[in-house]
Amino acid sequence: METTILQEMGFTQGEARIYSTLLRLGPVKVGSIIEKSSLQSSTVHNTLHSLIDKGFVSYILKGKIKTYQAVDPKVVLRNFKEKEQKFEAIVPQLQKLYKITREKQEAEIYEGIKGMINMLTELIEDTKPNDNFYFFAVDVEGSNKEIQKFFERYDLKRKQKQLITRGLARKELKPLFEKRKYLKTRYLDFPIPSNIAICNNKLALMTWGEKPSGILVKSKQLTESQIRFFEELWHRAHN
Repeated sequence: METTILQEMGFTQGEARIYSTLLRLGPVKVGSIIEKSSLQSSTVHNTLHSLIDKGFVSYILKGKIKTYQAVDPKVVLRNFKEKEQKFEAIVPQLQKLYKITREKQEAEIYEGIKGMINMLTELIEDTKPNDNFYFFAVDVEGSNKEIQKFFERYDLKRKQKQLITRGLARKELKPLFEKRKYLKTRYLDFPIPSNIAICNNKLALMTWGEKPSGILVKSKQLTESQIRFFEELWHRAHN
């Protein structure tokens, strides 16, 4: 488990394995590291040099023989915190560059559950209290309850941002929405679009199934036309 976390922090697979091995063994010669890590000799030597350069492994030289040991994990943590602080210092500059290139983009594709979460987070990222959020409800037979649980967690984010959230759904889906008091939902007894969310000048199109995916479109013209369509149906719908 610790090797996986170390890799997520930026260690290579070999660095994570050798650092963990040294924590368990204490000060040892390279032969013991090769034996316990199950890595090739050349890999171990190269990886040790890398870890030493990063300050995560130290050694004691007795004659011509080196004894290696891992540094205190707190040193590793401090190193990554320092990197985080350095990155935070340049975030404003990076965001300016990001916004410049962002304005040139019309649509982005997201895949997987994490991708969908990122897309929906981005949809409301720049909102202000009392901004409007519109949605045409997800309508996927068989998995709708599971998907609605996903959106229940999203309700909290919209509530925290104080968005005015309204949605349209087929009347058959009413039991899925009745307990979600934060939402203002109306129902129709004829087919309507589904899997669409709109906020400000952004529109998210979603597909669900084995591999969820979505498209986030930034277009004032498109969102305005979709909102007009939504409002027309809203006045025809019932509570």
